[in-house]
Amino acid sequence: MSGLAGIIRFDGQDVLEVDRAAMIKSLGHRGEVVSQPVNSGILLAFNGVVEIDPVTGTSAITDADLFENTTQENVFTSTFAQGGSASFNDINADFAVALWQVNRQTLVCARDPLGIKPLYYVHQPGHFFAFASEIKALLALQDVVIKPNEYKFNEYLTWTTSYVPYSAETFYESIYSLLPGHYVEVNAQGLNIHPYWQINPEKYSSLIHPEAYSDVFYDVFTAAIDRRMNGRKRVGAHLSGGLDSSSVSSVAQFLLEKQQRTSLHTFNIDTGLASTDESEYVRAFVNKWQPQHHTIHPKADVLESVLTINRLFDRPDHFIIPSSFHLGVSQEASQLGCDILLTGHDGDSVMATGFDYLDQLLDASDWEALQAACHQYIDHRYPPDFVANSPRLRNDAAFERYALSVLGTNLKKRFREQSSGEFLAQLRQQKQTFGLSTAGILGYAASRIKAKLAHRALLDSAFSVDFKQRVGRKPPVSTEPMTTALSQGRPVAVNQILNTTNVICAEQLNHIGAHHGHIYSFPFFDKHVVELGLATPPEVCFDKGRGRGLIRHGLSHLLPPAIINRYTKANFVEYGNVSAQQLYRATREQFASADHPIWGIIDQAIFAKIVRTVFNPKIPVKQKTRYNWLLSRIVYLALWLDSLPKKFKQHQQ
Repeated sequence: MSGLAGIIRFDGQDVLEVDRAAMIKSLGHRGEVVSQPVNSGILLAFNGVVEIDPVTGTSAITDADLFENTTQENVFTSTFAQGGSASFNDINADFAVALWQVNRQTLVCARDPLGIKPLYYVHQPGHFFAFASEIKALLALQDVVIKPNEYKFNEYLTWTTSYVPYSAETFYESIYSLLPGHYVEVNAQGLNIHPYWQINPEKYSSLIHPEAYSDVFYDVFTAAIDRRMNGRKRVGAHLSGGLDSSSVSSVAQFLLEKQQRTSLHTFNIDTGLASTDESEYVRAFVNKWQPQHHTIHPKADVLESVLTINRLFDRPDHFIIPSSFHLGVSQEASQLGCDILLTGHDGDSVMATGFDYLDQLLDASDWEALQAACHQYIDHRYPPDFVANSPRLRNDAAFERYALSVLGTNLKKRFREQSSGEFLAQLRQQKQTFGLSTAGILGYAASRIKAKLAHRALLDSAFSVDFKQRVGRKPPVSTEPMTTALSQGRPVAVNQILNTTNVICAEQLNHIGAHHGHIYSFPFFDKHVVELGLATPPEVCFDKGRGRGLIRHGLSHLLPPAIINRYTKANFVEYGNVSAQQLYRATREQFASADHPIWGIIDQAIFAKIVRTVFNPKIPVKQKTRYNWLLSRIVYLALWLDSLPKKFKQHQQ
């Protein structure tokens, strides 16, 4: 594990020894510290690397896991000297870096494109700029005032089904997170933030056949895992039994056997609920690869897990299911001596299902191809019936439901854009081409109307009127402009990969791992894997209805057949409901008083409605997802607010 921190002063004052000591103490768990004095400042590398360019005099500290085979010394200072900020785009690494340019008296900080390595900063213009791998090191500084950022509460406590751009705002006023794929330049004159992430549109333009994409995926994915395991003593991996975690674990064990190294340690979470049971697929993997397998149960004390995250992460928990999952795995991995944990997190966003191919066919009004694609999808998920000595019969009911759901996605758009005659003519054509029944169409329309009416009654937030009037919303500095620009002309939108959910997951796991002596690593977020995923046509990923074509073909010789042919995912809605109830029962006394700060944010009547919904056994559990989410996050925030006075007192001493 590693990290970095530093302070640069612009007011002519020296860095206080008490501030230097406080930063070192706050990040001591990240490794031995090396100090690099610079003009009016100090750079601190924790188990990291200090680079000095002898020609330019540029100093750099890095928290980086490099994934390229290179013998080059001073990777960041030498490439920066040659290419400036554009050089960050050429490095395949999870990294945070700070470079002090003595000739310009300017500090440059940068972060990897997907935000695997965290980096936070505080800037008081004309006075100082401080940065660190964890917020707690900034809270420890004498000149930093600890004050919650209420604007962040809006984002944190509002339910949405769309991708939320990652924002520079944190839960503390005046403390910011460096945006992934960006760099910041700061000196006595001010601070500027710029994006650097670029994607080469021609890199995979020579690939034509689906098999070529699968072959390249095997090569880049295997290399990504190999380089992450290089130099590691003991390798661990999350194993849910899903396609992503199984892909990571299969390649890792294959390479470890090939290199005659210690077998992989795999970790599976068992909630004890049938709805989350993936043991069939886990057994298929274990039987094929014989790893050192461990089954982990979520920690029984949910409250303690949440409080631990508050302490480690310096902000509320962000997972809908409390981090007792991840804490349990990290503690077990630490006891076994694992120094890296591989995870397949969000592989389905990078190596996508390819269902966007259906949208392409819709936009092109290619009804025959769309009808065939819908049949392909259904045939893989609903095996057709067979009659002796007769051709197979399609599952017509399942096909009709699915076809209507696909066609219905742009029905409203076409109704607005076309005349009534054109709309009805096209509807008749679709009915004939897809073999849709009148009853099926009317039933689908009725279900859509019913769902829309029901949606109006759903809660997206629980803010009090006073909070909404007092705080409101402000345009955040976020990754959205960069991801929008990068998505132009691409088959896959970049915000599917780079968004708040994924970056926060990486940050939270980074903090958990740092306190348990190992790194979390994300092979699907490797530079070359991401670029391939963004360049692959949806039709290739669709794979004639199977979805995830690059993985199913590229790793067909490594994955167990049961996993290659798996088309379902575990449903954690029931466990989310159980854990939300456990969390509420364990904490309700702690914020029961009317003067608790949470009630300056949340409407108590709306909160009571959320609680009733979560605990109501008559409401189907699948309808409780957003309420489980809202209840959990409100409790997380309440507990975090409780911790603020303690932090404030500690940092005032």
